[in-house]
Amino acid sequence: MSTPLLSFKNIISISPIPLAVVDTEMRYIAASEKWLSLYHLEDQVLIGRSHYEVFPEIGDVWKKIHADCLLGKDQNCENDPFLRADGTLMWLKWEVRHWLDDNGAIGGMMMSSEDVTHKTNITLNEKRFQLFMDELPGLCWIADNTNILKYANKCFFDTLRLGNDVIGKNYNAIFGSDIARNLQESNDLVLKSGEGKSFHQTVRDQHGHPQIYKVYKFPFIDEAGEGNMIGSIAFNVTKNKLLEEELYQSEAQFKLAFEHSLIGMALLTPDGAFKRVNRSLCDMLGYSEAEMKQLNIREITHSEDLTTTAVRLDDMTTGKIDKIKFEKRYLHKDGRVIWVVIAATMLYDSLHNPLYYVSQIEDITRRKEIENDLVLSEKKYRTIFENVQDVFYQTDQNGLVTEISPSIEQYSGYSRKEIIGQPVSDFYFYVQDRERIIDTLRTSGFVIDFEVRLKTKDKELRYASVNARLVVENGAIVATEGSMRDVTARKFHENELRALNTELTASNEQKNKLLSIIGHDLRNPISGSLQLLNLTLDDFASSSADEVHTYLSMMKQELSNANNLLEDLLTWAKSQFNAISFNPEVITDISGLFIKSIQTIGPMAVKKHIEIAQQVDGQFQFMADKDMLETIIRNLLANAIKFTHTGGNVILAIQNKENGVLFSVCDNGIGIPEEKIKTLFDKNTNYTTYGTSGEKGTGLGLSLCYDFVHKHGGQIWAESDRPQGTCFYFLIPKKDN
Repeated sequence: MSTPLLSFKNIISISPIPLAVVDTEMRYIAASEKWLSLYHLEDQVLIGRSHYEVFPEIGDVWKKIHADCLLGKDQNCENDPFLRADGTLMWLKWEVRHWLDDNGAIGGMMMSSEDVTHKTNITLNEKRFQLFMDELPGLCWIADNTNILKYANKCFFDTLRLGNDVIGKNYNAIFGSDIARNLQESNDLVLKSGEGKSFHQTVRDQHGHPQIYKVYKFPFIDEAGEGNMIGSIAFNVTKNKLLEEELYQSEAQFKLAFEHSLIGMALLTPDGAFKRVNRSLCDMLGYSEAEMKQLNIREITHSEDLTTTAVRLDDMTTGKIDKIKFEKRYLHKDGRVIWVVIAATMLYDSLHNPLYYVSQIEDITRRKEIENDLVLSEKKYRTIFENVQDVFYQTDQNGLVTEISPSIEQYSGYSRKEIIGQPVSDFYFYVQDRERIIDTLRTSGFVIDFEVRLKTKDKELRYASVNARLVVENGAIVATEGSMRDVTARKFHENELRALNTELTASNEQKNKLLSIIGHDLRNPISGSLQLLNLTLDDFASSSADEVHTYLSMMKQELSNANNLLEDLLTWAKSQFNAISFNPEVITDISGLFIKSIQTIGPMAVKKHIEIAQQVDGQFQFMADKDMLETIIRNLLANAIKFTHTGGNVILAIQNKENGVLFSVCDNGIGIPEEKIKTLFDKNTNYTTYGTSGEKGTGLGLSLCYDFVHKHGGQIWAESDRPQGTCFYFLIPKKDN
């Protein structure tokens, strides 16, 4: 080994810092004793060995640093963690620098490192302490004995709205003389006693509101070891103070309420001894306060209530329940039974051990007596309620049945249970009845003998007479109550009597009409014929054949009119008593039907020189009763001729329509007043008047037409344009059968 190289290694070995030199292959050329000592390598031979063989724990990051250095990039770090293979964490201050050989090329790398673990830990601890102090939710600060502020945490600066520049200033400059004086006095007291002490200090926040702080101060030794520093920690206890004040007020209020309560109040120990009682409870039971405190709850409890009382108190003591309300019996000092209702709550200590029962005790003896009377009264009226034949009921404000007597079942088939809770509207046959009774109740507040229709379980109709009223409390409707009676049988009898009365009235009207026609319209032609016959017989000898012929022709006409009237009377009477059979058949020969009807009525037309025209367009086929059809046409033609002037015209027409066959009989006669057209087919009127030649009508014709058209399911109506004439129309529906 050459002398220069040996000298170089010797120089390196005594280096005052840990130092090592490696070649470009990272093999050791030299290492200082400090290096060997730092990494505990004294018992190893390093020269010629690879650095990575000596330190197998070196990772890729370090290898990259070494590689960059061998390329000419030197690096260093003041504080870098290095985890040894044995798990030891070291903090290193290191530097790597390349060195050049004799030819100026990079010959290797020189590595120096220093263990700064201790310094790093101190720094970390200081940072942790600072972080801890800044996160502490209280004010922390340190001052010396001259009241110079040496340190303060973040909460101190934020709460007091101060900046870091106050460090090094005295209290007077920071807080003002008043607060500074208080702080100095407390500091002096702590330094003089050498012990920590607590104080209360009030400062105002940014809104001017006073905030109370509890300050803990203690003597603090500085780096020189002298006790001339004061450490302070302060917490905002404003809320606590307010809570303490509220608690004090609450306790005062409780005491006041306890002592002056109108109901009994007591504190009892878990074993049932009276710890505290108020005047109301003493008055209730007849004992003095001193006597009550000598008693146990079991001593004044009725014997029949002892077991249940013990169970309930035990449940509260063991925590099964935390409050309870129940009724029981106490014994008065004079032996009387006192009924009470007790509301009790268990108080526990911080460890949840039971402390006291807090009991509120109300005397309900009078109420119990009233309840007993009500039970007897309820029983009596329940017997009446369940056995009376009328149905009593109650509903709430929403219309739900809340009560109904059992007798409802015999009328409706519903049991009492099936009805209670259901809407009362479900039992009305017609909802209109429900609406009517509600409107009347709202208007009058009650109904009397109000008739409604209800339905049974089998959907049958039942009539009921209802008496009901609204139940009003505090100005609001809360219920409806009333009674109802089944009047179905009475209603059916009334309906039968009404029907019989209507039928009898109609029968009387028909009889009167028939007698009127017989007495007037039928008597006139017969009477006229008799007069003509007497005239003919009296003047027969002196009369010529032409005169006799004339008399006989007139008699024939009068008798013919009487015969036609009799025919109409018979037909009308049969229709009124439903004695005419309805025999529809297929009608196709309209012309033959028209000709037959015209021939029947022809003499009337000839006498007044009235022309009857037919209008038959197309083919027709429909179902109708032929005799009834002829009667309708004949009567309408007779009416048209009667009210048409001599020499007038009547048109008989038929048309096919989508919904049936439309017949019309139109004339150019005197017409019908508009107000009379509406009553032509009214059964309750009998409109008739004289024709243009004085013809008298009976009013039966249009009545027959109306009845016969409706037999066919058709319609009949009239249209008139005075004095242009009148048209009568009737529609016979087309039917398959």
